[in-house]
Amino acid sequence: MFSVMLLTTLALPAADAAPSGLPPEQALAVIDAKGKLTITQVSAGCFGAGTQETNVPVTGEKNAIKVKISNLSVNMIELPAKNVEAYTVDGKAISQEKLATLLAKERTVLIMQDGKKADPFHLELYKEGTIVLVPPANIMGGGYGGFGPPGIGIQPVPAPFPNFPLPPPPLPRDDKKPDR
Repeated sequence: MFSVMLLTTLALPAADAAPSGLPPEQALAVIDAKGKLTITQVSAGCFGAGTQETNVPVTGEKNAIKVKISNLSVNMIELPAKNVEAYTVDGKAISQEKLATLLAKERTVLIMQDGKKADPFHLELYKEGTIVLVPPANIMGGGYGGFGPPGIGIQPVPAPFPNFPLPPPPLPRDDKKPDR
C-alpha cells in the first residue's frame, strides 16, 4: 500500500512554484493625439493605513466627537507611449497603434511597477481583454526613500566642510624616560 502511494505521489506533477515578481497595480490610462501616455494612480496613504480616527473636542459639546480622516495620494505620470509595452492578461502583445486606439478614452489598466512582464498567476483574476502596461521600471516611485523616480526624490547631501586650516601634525614624541 505504501509503495502505491509513493508511486502515485511521484507521478503527480510538481506543485506550481510561488509566483515571481510584483503583482500588477490598477491605474487609469489614456493616450493623447501626440502619443503621450498619462497614467493616473490613486493610493490610500503612503506610510501605513490611509484612514485614521481621532477624537476632537468641540466647543459647546460635552464629549469629543469622532473624526475620520482619509489620506489619498494621486500620482500622474506622463511619458511617450512608445516606451511602454502592452499586452492582454492572456499574454497577447498589443501593438502601439492598437494601444493608441484602445486608450483614446481613459480606461482602467494594470501597471507593472518593476518594468517586467507579470507572472500569469497574478493575472488569473482579471477579465479577458484587460490591458497590462509595462513602463520602464520604477517610474511610479521607489527612488531614494521611496519618494518619486530615481534621481528626483530625496537625495543625501554631504555635510559642508568648514573653511578653516587644519591643525599642524603632532610633533614626534620621544618615548624615552628622562634620566634622574
